[in-house]
Amino acid sequence: MTTRTAIVDLDGVLYAADTFATLAIHRYRRSPGRALAVAASAPRLAWAWRHEHLRPGVLRRLATRAVAGMEQSAYDALARQLAKEMARSARVVWDGVSVLRGLRDAGWRVIVATASEHELASAYLRGIGLDAVELVASHLDPTAGRFVVHNHGTEKVRQLELAGCTRWDLAYTDSLSDLPLLAHATRPVLVNANSTLARKAADRLGIEPEVVLWSAGRSR
Repeated sequence: MTTRTAIVDLDGVLYAADTFATLAIHRYRRSPGRALAVAASAPRLAWAWRHEHLRPGVLRRLATRAVAGMEQSAYDALARQLAKEMARSARVVWDGVSVLRGLRDAGWRVIVATASEHELASAYLRGIGLDAVELVASHLDPTAGRFVVHNHGTEKVRQLELAGCTRWDLAYTDSLSDLPLLAHATRPVLVNANSTLARKAADRLGIEPEVVLWSAGRSR
């Protein structure tokens, strides 16, 4: 019997915000000099932000600048600390956690595929009781302030293939950047999508994705 597989995004699906952006904001708030240095390039970043295809690069640049110069051990400790706080917050999407637990109990292979950084994502999943699921995430060199692997868009499909996953039955996401994931799924599912997002996804996929509504809140 073939094991069924579900691929699940993290940000916006299992956590009602961007996990790595949360870490970056934490760093900027504690380093005014770092924030001022980024502000100096604000006009250039604002110009790039107006072009949708450049937005991932803007976000990546802002996020990696926040941690540039950190030793790996210091970054890992911070990631674990903040992930623990996130896992205790009202932003945990417990509806999604429950669905993933149900899939695991039913014998599914469940993989969280996220653009967030691996140590941060792994610690968050442990914190919400999903340490048994597999994880495919971005890998960061904090000292250099750059992603070694940025697991975003089509890169998610490539990284899943490297992890030995070439087909999947279910894909859950809240973002059009994950259209490659949805396109490879027998059953594509959008989480908390409005009508505009659902229509755009349908137009690009050629089929109507399922839409589910999942709520965040305190631990149940």
